[in-house]
Amino acid sequence: MKIALVGCRGFGRVHLDAYKEIRKEIDLELYVFSRTEEYAKQCMKEFEANGYFTSYNDVINSKIDVIDLVVSHDAHEPMGIAAMKSGKHLMLEKPIGRTEEEGERLISISKSTRKKFMVLENHYFDPSVWKAKELMEKLGEISLIILRNTRFNSPPGWRRNKELMGGGALIDGGIHYVDTLLNLGGEYKEVRGMCKSTFSGLEGEDTSEGIFTFNGPLGVLIYSWATKGDNFPHFEIYGEKGSIIEDYHSRVPGKPYGDLIVEIEGKKEIVKTEKINAVKEEIKGFLNSIIQDKEVPMDPQIALRDLRAVRDIYRSCGEF
Repeated sequence: MKIALVGCRGFGRVHLDAYKEIRKEIDLELYVFSRTEEYAKQCMKEFEANGYFTSYNDVINSKIDVIDLVVSHDAHEPMGIAAMKSGKHLMLEKPIGRTEEEGERLISISKSTRKKFMVLENHYFDPSVWKAKELMEKLGEISLIILRNTRFNSPPGWRRNKELMGGGALIDGGIHYVDTLLNLGGEYKEVRGMCKSTFSGLEGEDTSEGIFTFNGPLGVLIYSWATKGDNFPHFEIYGEKGSIIEDYHSRVPGKPYGDLIVEIEGKKEIVKTEKINAVKEEIKGFLNSIIQDKEVPMDPQIALRDLRAVRDIYRSCGEF
């Protein structure tokens, strides 16, 4: 199988690190892309790729089987559609698009071309999320689910541009935590958002909150690139019989969440979760869906759901 990674910089390098491990298990030819030939050659050499491209037209006109897009948000729809129309299967780093309409068009093209399409959302593949979901029934009635991540981040380049991003920090890094909140809480009836642009240098918001009304509990989302991020749990779940809290002390590289601190009716225990590289697992899962001709492990409708929630927060706080 031949794969082209489009986007050698930034998070693309995280994908390339994952391919080093995946190639030990799956027979792959890996190609890299950069518009700068010198950097494309450097990237090829560093990650032991089989070749490189400097033109996206050359990628889509090649005999590549799979394109892995790690590009600016404004490029997701046009480059993704071009990939699938040229007969390539597509992996797309989150979000699915800047708007619901962009995401819906990508899904539609995937269906009409019969090409596999998956948005890469590594938090979805973290076993801690699904173990917490399984254990929630032991808490009785759930009252509150909290998701949060705050840090200082002032990125250069396209992320400062609201039009290219489709928003600010929330649609970029924050959508990970939206995904986890919705996987734990389920469908929501309403969300109320508050957004603020402070000193991070973004045209879009750098700090946001969302209050979700689920079928039962409330959900609270806090995300910021303008707030010091001391050690704290990324998620907390509270119910009538106790709580489930992510153990930040046990996080390992490549896995967004740690083990679970579970307290039920006064009894506390640490529930261990499998230590995996979530980026490796999502990519390997997609490749196996092609090899085994089965459904992709994360339906793109889930990514569209996550984007819709982000956009609902933006609409509530007057961003769009």
